[in-house]
Amino acid sequence: MQLFRTLTSSLSWFLVGAMLIGSAVCGEVPAFVKESLYSPNAAPVAEVVPTLAADVVLIDGGLKQGIRLGMVCRVTRGPLSIGELIIIESRSDRSAGLILELVEDSTIQAGDIARIKTLQNS
Repeated sequence: MQLFRTLTSSLSWFLVGAMLIGSAVCGEVPAFVKESLYSPNAAPVAEVVPTLAADVVLIDGGLKQGIRLGMVCRVTRGPLSIGELIIIESRSDRSAGLILELVEDSTIQAGDIARIKTLQNS
Protein backbone atom coordinates (compact mmCIF):
# COMPACT_ATOMS: atom_id res chain seq x y z
CA MET A 1 0.00 0.00 0.00
CA GLN A 2 2.85 2.38 0.88
CA LEU A 3 4.46 1.69 -2.51
CA PHE A 4 1.14 2.50 -4.26
CA ARG A 5 0.91 5.88 -2.43
CA THR A 6 4.50 6.71 -3.28
CA LEU A 7 3.97 5.88 -6.96
CA THR A 8 0.71 7.84 -7.07
CA SER A 9 2.33 10.85 -5.40
CA SER A 10 5.32 10.71 -7.76
CA LEU A 11 3.04 10.37 -10.77
CA SER A 12 0.89 13.32 -9.71
CA TRP A 13 3.99 15.53 -9.22
CA PHE A 14 5.26 14.41 -12.61
CA LEU A 15 1.96 15.40 -14.24
CA VAL A 16 1.91 18.77 -12.47
CA GLY A 17 5.46 19.45 -13.63
CA ALA A 18 4.64 18.42 -17.20
CA MET A 19 1.60 20.74 -17.22
CA LEU A 20 3.70 23.66 -15.96
CA ILE A 21 6.41 23.07 -18.55
CA GLY A 22 3.82 22.64 -21.30
CA SER A 23 2.05 25.88 -20.37
CA ALA A 24 5.36 27.78 -20.30
CA VAL A 25 6.34 26.49 -23.74
CA CYS A 26 2.94 27.06 -25.36
CA GLY A 27 2.34 30.54 -23.89
CA GLU A 28 2.61 33.52 -26.20
CA VAL A 29 5.11 36.29 -25.61
CA PRO A 30 3.40 39.65 -25.05
CA ALA A 31 3.84 42.15 -27.90
CA PHE A 32 5.60 44.75 -25.74
CA VAL A 33 8.49 42.33 -25.14
CA LYS A 34 9.45 42.52 -28.82
CA GLU A 35 9.09 46.32 -29.03
CA SER A 36 11.88 48.79 -28.45
CA LEU A 37 12.12 50.58 -25.12
CA TYR A 38 12.73 53.81 -27.00
CA SER A 39 10.26 55.80 -29.07
CA PRO A 40 10.37 54.88 -32.75
CA ASN A 41 11.05 58.49 -33.81
CA ALA A 42 8.79 57.91 -36.80
CA ALA A 43 5.16 58.48 -37.70
CA PRO A 44 2.97 58.24 -40.81
CA VAL A 45 2.07 61.25 -42.90
CA ALA A 46 -1.63 62.01 -42.38
CA GLU A 47 -2.17 64.64 -45.06
CA VAL A 48 -0.48 67.26 -47.23
CA VAL A 49 -2.25 70.62 -47.11
CA PRO A 50 -1.41 73.02 -49.94
CA THR A 51 -1.25 76.71 -48.99
CA LEU A 52 -0.32 79.87 -50.91
CA ALA A 53 3.21 79.96 -49.52
CA ALA A 54 4.13 76.27 -49.10
CA ASP A 55 2.66 72.81 -48.61
CA VAL A 56 2.21 71.80 -44.96
CA VAL A 57 2.70 68.11 -44.17
CA LEU A 58 0.57 66.87 -41.25
CA ILE A 59 2.04 63.91 -39.37
CA ASP A 60 0.17 61.40 -37.17
CA GLY A 61 2.76 61.60 -34.42
CA GLY A 62 4.39 64.23 -32.29
CA LEU A 63 6.05 64.62 -28.92
CA LYS A 64 5.19 61.04 -27.89
CA GLN A 65 7.17 59.76 -30.88
CA GLY A 66 10.10 62.08 -30.14
CA ILE A 67 9.27 64.57 -32.91
CA ARG A 68 10.21 68.09 -31.75
CA LEU A 69 10.10 71.61 -33.19
CA GLY A 70 13.00 72.28 -35.57
CA MET A 71 13.91 68.64 -36.21
CA VAL A 72 14.52 67.45 -39.74
CA CYS A 73 12.65 64.31 -40.84
CA ARG A 74 13.33 62.07 -43.81
CA VAL A 75 10.17 60.96 -45.61
CA THR A 76 10.17 57.46 -47.10
CA ARG A 77 7.75 55.24 -48.97
CA GLY A 78 8.87 51.67 -48.49
CA PRO A 79 12.59 51.57 -49.27
CA LEU A 80 12.47 54.80 -51.33
CA SER A 81 13.46 58.18 -49.91
CA ILE A 82 10.96 60.85 -51.01
CA GLY A 83 12.29 63.99 -49.34
CA GLU A 84 12.89 65.89 -46.12
CA LEU A 85 10.77 68.04 -43.80
CA ILE A 86 11.47 70.54 -41.05
CA ILE A 87 9.06 70.34 -38.12
CA ILE A 88 7.29 73.67 -37.52
CA GLU A 89 4.77 72.50 -34.89
CA SER A 90 4.65 69.51 -32.56
CA ARG A 91 2.00 68.47 -30.06
CA SER A 92 1.58 65.25 -28.12
CA ASP A 93 0.20 63.17 -31.01
CA ARG A 94 0.30 65.44 -34.09
CA SER A 95 2.94 67.54 -35.81
CA ALA A 96 3.38 69.61 -38.94
CA GLY A 97 6.33 70.19 -41.21
CA LEU A 98 7.44 72.13 -44.27
CA ILE A 99 9.09 70.40 -47.21
CA LEU A 100 12.82 71.17 -47.36
CA GLU A 101 13.80 68.81 -50.14
CA LEU A 102 11.88 66.61 -52.55
CA VAL A 103 13.19 63.94 -54.91
CA GLU A 104 12.53 64.88 -58.54
CA ASP A 105 9.11 63.74 -59.83
CA SER A 106 8.00 62.71 -56.32
CA THR A 107 5.20 63.88 -54.04
CA ILE A 108 4.66 63.28 -50.36
CA GLN A 109 1.43 61.35 -49.77
CA ALA A 110 -0.66 60.13 -46.85
CA GLY A 111 0.83 56.88 -45.55
CA ASP A 112 4.46 57.83 -46.22
CA ILE A 113 6.68 57.56 -43.13
CA ALA A 114 8.38 60.59 -41.59
CA ARG A 115 11.41 59.54 -39.49
CA ILE A 116 13.70 61.85 -37.56
CA LYS A 117 16.96 62.31 -39.41
CA THR A 118 19.87 61.43 -37.15
CA LEU A 119 23.62 61.63 -37.50
CA GLN A 120 25.76 58.53 -37.13
CA ASN A 121 29.28 58.69 -35.71
CA SER A 122 31.74 56.19 -37.12
